[in-house]
Amino acid sequence: MTDSDKTQKQLLEEVKALRRQVELLEAQAVQTRRAAEASQQAHRDLQRRMAERTAELPKANEHLKQEIEDRKRAEQELKRTKEYLENVIDNSVDAIGIVDRHGRFLLWNRRAAEIYGYRFHELEGKRAFDLYADPQELDRMLTRLRQDGVVRECEIQMKKRDGAIVPMDISISLLKDEQGRTIGSVCVARDMSERKKTEMKLKEAQEELSRYSKDLERQIRERTSEISAILRYTPAVVYIKDRDGRYKLVNSRFEELFGITNEEIRGKSDYEIFPLEVADRFRENDLQVLQEKSPLKVEEPIYQDDGSHTYLSVKFPLYDEQGYANGVCGISTDITELKKAQDQLRLLSGSIMASQEKERTAIARELHDELGQVLTALRLDSVWLSDRLRNRDPRGADRAVTMCDLIDKTIDEVRGLATRLRPGVLDDFGLIEALNWYIKDFSRRTGITCSFDHENVPEVDDVVATAAYRITQEALTNVARHSFATQVRVSLEGRDNMLTLAVVDNGRGFYPRDLRESECLGLAGMRERASLLGGILDIHANPFRGAQVRFRLPLDKLTLGKEDPGDSGPVGRRP
Repeated sequence: MTDSDKTQKQLLEEVKALRRQVELLEAQAVQTRRAAEASQQAHRDLQRRMAERTAELPKANEHLKQEIEDRKRAEQELKRTKEYLENVIDNSVDAIGIVDRHGRFLLWNRRAAEIYGYRFHELEGKRAFDLYADPQELDRMLTRLRQDGVVRECEIQMKKRDGAIVPMDISISLLKDEQGRTIGSVCVARDMSERKKTEMKLKEAQEELSRYSKDLERQIRERTSEISAILRYTPAVVYIKDRDGRYKLVNSRFEELFGITNEEIRGKSDYEIFPLEVADRFRENDLQVLQEKSPLKVEEPIYQDDGSHTYLSVKFPLYDEQGYANGVCGISTDITELKKAQDQLRLLSGSIMASQEKERTAIARELHDELGQVLTALRLDSVWLSDRLRNRDPRGADRAVTMCDLIDKTIDEVRGLATRLRPGVLDDFGLIEALNWYIKDFSRRTGITCSFDHENVPEVDDVVATAAYRITQEALTNVARHSFATQVRVSLEGRDNMLTLAVVDNGRGFYPRDLRESECLGLAGMRERASLLGGILDIHANPFRGAQVRFRLPLDKLTLGKEDPGDSGPVGRRP
């Protein structure tokens, strides 16, 4: 049908249908355009993302390479750690074994092989439970292991390959997988045999120590009782002070003498008990002991109710466990009566020596005057007789001349003897001239070269001069008799408020310990003369190195040795 044949209504419907188709086509075109736009946008996004991913690809590759290197290093570190752990396990001082959940061995280190006697391949077919000696001990240990998951330091009996049963110290830990299931255990064991032996020896030593301690305590009680008795009944004064000079202990004799108890004096110093002068002297002696860390023997005078007393005090340091001198102990003995007796003895000795010098002087005078006169008369008679017989009896005259010569020698010997007994030069010219004369005479008589030096010699009285002369005389006599010396040097000098006389030889010397109390070398007389004047006589000798006798006298004591006004005559004159 053509369009002309169609009705208007039909045409309108067709137009509407065409319009709907056009709208549909337009809508499809819009959708197509949008789809194309979306497709283009997606294509652009894809290209952008591909460009981004392409740009990220080198970084990803670098990151992947880094991860690969890290994994290789981790594998190497793991390998080293594994080797280290294997080395530690294999060289452990303890036996280490790893077993599966059925007790079959997975690892067995070298120490385990040494202790149990099994090598790893020899454990095939064995289970760890077979190494326990007591099934009941094993059950108790396994029960603890199931409950706690670990057993630490459990002492249990184990069997070695040779059948020996030894005590072992066992520690076991369970091994679990990722799901927490038990897949085995690690056991660390230590042989307790040596430890048990050591514990047994230690126990025996402790028992022995206990017995020794009890015996020592008994001895300490006995010694304490003895010391307490000594402190209680000794006539000496005993005390202990700390470093600050405060009393810690005194004995009963101290309490009795000074009227103070041990409790009252504890913590007090000498300044709270004694006068200042006495306290100063005590403190000075205590400090010397602490500083020098050596014993000190000193005389300490003190005034008591019945007068002045002199105590011979021996003080010595006390040390703590670190060797630090933390106190002083003193033992003081009253020597007042002894000092009086010594003073009396010294006076008596001095009087005897003075009498000896007087007797020597008298004998020397008699030898020189009386015997000398008789010998002189005999010599004159011999000369007269020789002259009378010269022509009549020549032989008799010769005998008279011989007699005259003999008398001359006798006169010389008598003069020398008188001079040695008491040289007139000491009385007439003093000590220096007397020593000078005697030393020259000694050198002439003995053939020993002897020199004499003197310097700054102060004026001395007769007693000091006589003592110095006699000490020199005795020392040189000892040199001539015993030393085999070829040279002797005598010196006399005043220096540093001290008069010093020294006799030094180059002889064979001697050991000082060989000097006996008999004083065979005449040292007793020299010591006595020095002591009477308040001086000191020192003797130093070495074998084959000679000897030295040295007499020292403080200058402030040079006037203390004056002769007794009651003596019948002077011993000597001052130079």
